[in-house]
Formats: sequence, C-alpha cells, structure tokens
Amino acid sequence: MADERDEQSLRGSDGGAQWALASARPETAEAYLKAQTRLALLQAEDLEREDTVRHWSLRVRHVSDVLKLGLELAAATIVLAIAVFIAGAVWSAAHDNGLVIEAFNVPSDLAAKGLSGEVIATQVQDRLAWMQTNTDTIRQSSAYRRDFGDDIKVQIPDTGISVAEFYRYLGNWLGHQTHITGEVWHTEHGFALSVRSGQNGAANFRSSEADLAQLVNQAAEQIYWQTQPYRYAAFLGQHGRIPQSIKLLQALVDHGAAEDRPWALSRLGSEAEVQGDIARAIQLHGRAAALGPNLPHIWANLASAEDDLGHERDMLLHMRRALALLKDPASAQQLAPTAANADIASYDAEVDEALGDFRAAIASVEPLEKMPVYAQSDLSARLMRSADLALNHDVAGSERTDRDSEEHSLRAFASTNFLALFPPMPVFERAAARGDWKAALDDMKAIFRAPIASDPAVTQVLKAFLWPKLALAQAKLGDISAARASIAHTPEDCAFCNRVRGDIEALAHNWQGAARWFAASNTFSPGPFADTDWGAMLLTKGDLNGAIAKFESANNKGPHFADPLEMWGEALIAKNRSDLALAKFEEANKYAPNWKRLHRKWSEALSYLGHKDEAAKQFAVARGLDG
Repeated sequence: MADERDEQSLRGSDGGAQWALASARPETAEAYLKAQTRLALLQAEDLEREDTVRHWSLRVRHVSDVLKLGLELAAATIVLAIAVFIAGAVWSAAHDNGLVIEAFNVPSDLAAKGLSGEVIATQVQDRLAWMQTNTDTIRQSSAYRRDFGDDIKVQIPDTGISVAEFYRYLGNWLGHQTHITGEVWHTEHGFALSVRSGQNGAANFRSSEADLAQLVNQAAEQIYWQTQPYRYAAFLGQHGRIPQSIKLLQALVDHGAAEDRPWALSRLGSEAEVQGDIARAIQLHGRAAALGPNLPHIWANLASAEDDLGHERDMLLHMRRALALLKDPASAQQLAPTAANADIASYDAEVDEALGDFRAAIASVEPLEKMPVYAQSDLSARLMRSADLALNHDVAGSERTDRDSEEHSLRAFASTNFLALFPPMPVFERAAARGDWKAALDDMKAIFRAPIASDPAVTQVLKAFLWPKLALAQAKLGDISAARASIAHTPEDCAFCNRVRGDIEALAHNWQGAARWFAASNTFSPGPFADTDWGAMLLTKGDLNGAIAKFESANNKGPHFADPLEMWGEALIAKNRSDLALAKFEEANKYAPNWKRLHRKWSEALSYLGHKDEAAKQFAVARGLDG
C-alpha cells in the first residue's frame, strides 16, 4: 500500500516527468534532463531575443514620436513666424509715414545714355541725404527711401511676390507714405524737371543740358522744403542763405503746421540772439515755449538768452526744465539721439557750474568729448573742462587739457565762435587762479582786440561777461578808477556784473557799497558766488562772525563749492579755532583736491595745533601744485 501511495505521489506532484524519471534507468533519466535543459535554454534565448526586439521597437517608436513632435513643432513655429511677420509687416505698414522716392519719368534717349528714371531718383536721394547730414539741428529727421531696387528676393508662397513688393503694397494700402514723383523732358534749350511730393503741385525747373546736376539740386531742395520745411530753413541759415532762411521760418510761424511753429519760433529767437537782440530772442523763445512746452531745446534756448543778460536765476530755472524733458523718453524722442545725448551732458555741466560744483561739471563734460559729435560738442566740451578745472583751482589740469587738444587750440576755437566765450576763457581763469592779474588783464584786452569782438552777437557777451572780467583784473591791480569805468558798461540786472561791482568796492574798502552790490547780485542768482565774495570782503574787514555767516549761506546754496569752505576755515583760524578749521579744509578738499592755497592753509592750521608731521605733508602737497 505504501508503494502505491508513493507512486501516486510521484504521478500527482510533478506529473509524468518525475514518475518517468523515478521509474527510468539512470542513463535514460540523464538524457531526458539534458534535453529538458537544452529546451529551457533555447526558450530563454528566444525570450531574450524577443525582449531585445521589443525594446528596440519601443525605442524606434519613441524616436518616431519625438521626430513627429519635432516636425509638428517646427511646422507650428514656421506658421507662427509667418503670422508674426505678416502682423509686423501690417503694423509697420499701417504706421509708415515715410518719404518714398519713385523712379522719375525720363525720355528714352536720356535713359539710353544711362540716365534712367531710377538713376535720376537715386541722385535726388543722394542730394537729400547730403542735405540731411549737413543740417545742424536737434530735430529728428525723416528718412527718404526709394521704392525700386534693393529688392529682397524672398518669394511669398504661391504668389511669386517678393517680400519687398508685398511690403510696398501694404504701405500703399495701410500706411501714410508721402510719395515723391517727377519727370524730366526736353526743352528747346536743354532739359526741364518737375517734382512733387504727395498731393502738392509740381514745381518746375529748367536748365541747359550741361546743368542737369543743378536740376537735381533744385529738385532735392524743393522736396526738402515740402517734406521737412523746418529742417530746410535751418539748412539755408547754416549755409549762408540767412535772409531766405528767416523768410521761410517766418512763413512757418504764420502759415505752417502746428508742429512746426514752435521750432520755427525758437530758431528765429536764436537768429535774434546771434544778431545781439536778446530782448527779442527771449520774446520769441517764450512764444515757442508756450506752443511747444514739451520740447527740451526750447527751454535750453530760453535759458541761453537769459544767461546772455546775466539772469542766472532764470537761466538755471529754464535749464533744469530742459534737462528734465531731455531725460523723459516721451519728450526726448522728438530729438535726434546724438544731439539729445550731447545736450544732456552739456546742460548737466551748466547747472553744476551755476552752483559752483565744478567737480561734477568736469565729470559731465569728460564723456561728452568721446560721444558722437553734435555741433562741435567735442571742442566745446574741452573748452568747458579746461575752464572748469581752472575755476576749481586745478591750473595744471586746465593747461593739460589745452595741450591735449587734438584738433586745434581751444583758444583758436573760442576766438572764432562767440558761443565758446561762455564758460569763461580758460586763459583768464588760469591767470586768476594763480593770482597773476596782469596776465588776466592782458587776456581780456586781447579778446577785446579780436575780430570776434565786433560781431553783433558778442555785444551782449561783452556786457555780461567780458567787461566785468576786464574790470575785475583792473581792480585787482589797484586801478579802481579804470575798473569802475569798465563795469559801467554792464547792466545792473546782471548777477555777475553786480558781483564784480561788489568786488571792486570791496577792494576800495567801500564796505557798505560792496554789500549793496553783493545783495543786488543775489537778486538775480541762486548760486553761492555773491555770498562767497561777500564773506571774503567781511573777512578782509575783520568781521569774522559776519564772514562765517556768509560762508555758511554760500555753502547752503552750493554745498559742493570749495571756496566758501576754505575761507570758512581761514576765518576759524583767525578766531583761534584751528581745530574746527581742519574739518572745513578736509571737506573743501573733496571738491577741489588740487588747490594750492587750500593745502597751504591746511598746513598752517595743523602747525598751530602742533601736528608737525601732518602739517609737513600738507605743505609738501601745496608745494607741488600750481595756483
């Protein structure tokens, strides 16, 4: 029974295989196991191959999916790019206010000689480009372009139309382009040419065959006048055709477009300023400012005219407004970027100069020398930097600036450009910084003898800036009578003139008269200069507390002006408070580090306090400086 159960167990547990093995002979069982093992290995290998194929298939399917996705994304990108291009082209065309020169109609024999309609149009465009380049104005220009040639040969699918042709179509349909057209024809004596812009009537010009170039010039000038009348008027004035320029500017004021009127008024104001009629210049600039309150250059022109009269308070007020507008993108976009950038640097410097911050003024004009040039801005910047260095008691730096001038001497530039007479001549300022008043007087006399001094434009500059300098040099040399006679040429509403009147009376020890003129100077200037000179007068008089009060007032008006700080220190030394003077000298040194007198007085204060080593260091610094 037990054997039967064992047999049944073998049959039931692993099936027939175990039973067969158990009942078979050993060699048979071994063969069977080998066969089963080989079968299992074959099955395993087959499964591995299937798994490899399956993984490869999955990878292929994944790569296929990725490629399909990439193609779909690429197609979507292309469609999006085309849509963006079309949308951009439509937007650009809808906002296209450009000036487009079409090919002129010309006789066939002229075209056969190479003077086709495209060639004539290109010559007109070239002449317009030259006029644009040689028009010196801050106003942004409009660009002229041709509607032929330079075609971009990219075809729009299924149309055979190039991109340029497509854009021209959009521009004509959606934009506000002004098309310039013209024709050339034979006359009995040569050629005639007509030209028109937009819907304006044609202007006709005639000449002999030899003067075809003159016809092109006349056509270009007509187009310039019709499309950019203000810039054309400016071009005429800058090329010696001043009466014609003034006539056209007045026509713009009376009958021109609203956007042209403030520009024309301001330019008429500048012409009046050049003729020495400052009162009319201010009136015209004021009218321009009322019509174009967001035009930065108008406020700067108004500031310049007020400055010609010595009205420093009004100058500073208007110049600050011009600067604020220049730094506002909405206002600045009306101006040519090169001019706007140059003016920001220049106006910043003028504001700093008005407050005695010569260090900041120097920092403003230094980059101006390296900027793209606008209206000789590079030479004006060197002149300003040279003068400001001298006013800041850096005589060596001022001389170095003159020597490093690459074009020609700053003095030669100034002698032919009255606008360069302000800021003051560096030669005079260097002599004054050294205390060499004989050289300063000689410099002023040389300017009065120069041909530029007889120019009507310089008359007011002489009154507000040069006569006072001549008078100051005379007074410093002890000729009070000559100084009073010279200053009598100047107006009494001029801040600088009244300050020099005060300096003359202070040198004459007319303390009361000096104080009256310093107070009058303050009426027309918010700057620190009159109070500084007033304090110097009181220091000479021996009124130390009064002097310190004026130096403090000057410091409040121009906190970065070194002069009142240095003299405040001198007053404290005189009061036996050298300990307090040191702080004033140290502060003054932040703004005028190369001032010889400052370091000498600083050394003196340190000596009084017994700081011999430090005093010796300051004395050594002073000994190495000029002025």
